[in-house]
Amino acid sequence: MFFTNRTKIEFREFVVGCSIGLLLTAFGSSALAGDNTTTSAASYKLVGEGSTLTHRSNVDGDPAQVYIYSGGTLPIGTNLLEFKYLFDTMSPAGTTSGYITPLLFERTAGETNTVYTVVGIGRGFEVALNSAPQTIPFEVIEGLKVPQNDYFTFGFTNAIVNLSGVSVLTSPGAVDFGQPADAGEGVSGTGSTNDWAATATSPGPSPVVALGTTFSTSGADYSFWPLSRTYSGLAIGAIPNPQ
Repeated sequence: MFFTNRTKIEFREFVVGCSIGLLLTAFGSSALAGDNTTTSAASYKLVGEGSTLTHRSNVDGDPAQVYIYSGGTLPIGTNLLEFKYLFDTMSPAGTTSGYITPLLFERTAGETNTVYTVVGIGRGFEVALNSAPQTIPFEVIEGLKVPQNDYFTFGFTNAIVNLSGVSVLTSPGAVDFGQPADAGEGVSGTGSTNDWAATATSPGPSPVVALGTTFSTSGADYSFWPLSRTYSGLAIGAIPNPQ
């Protein structure tokens, strides 16, 4: 198993244990998003952003909420490949399965807080309780696929959504979390944290994640729970190696 409680070692072991070629073979693709050439391990290197896939004692009870990694940003030009997560805690509703749709966000500075705007909607998957970390493809099927600057981050919703970002299937949480947020660095190391933001719309309709929808502590389409958390989730991507 690649994962330990030590943040930097976790991601380094993942990189050693995997290659871009293996990842692309697993997901049936020979070229990265936005790239018109055949992919090779020499052309790209793996990067990761998020938090360790260690057991945390909570899973969300409210269905179809949105969770955003606020502790760092994706490198410019990241071709997203995987969303890795740990779902080993039964939800408060007693469910042992759920849904996850990865999302891509752009961060902008507001007058008093950061605003997160949906710019990419991933393909959703049904997932099941498992004692080991799991992986789904991070395949953007609507919107922007590759971050164009260094203000992009990722997140997910516990739902299957259509191309308009409207939930068609929903579930309670399917990724472990702890609150308050863990101290220390995220998986990308220096400059990152383990802070995640979570929406708080219950009771009420589930958030819509249409392109252009905004999330923030205030002054956005949807607001966050007041305390930061840490979710057992991370995004894996590939960036071009300098030539």
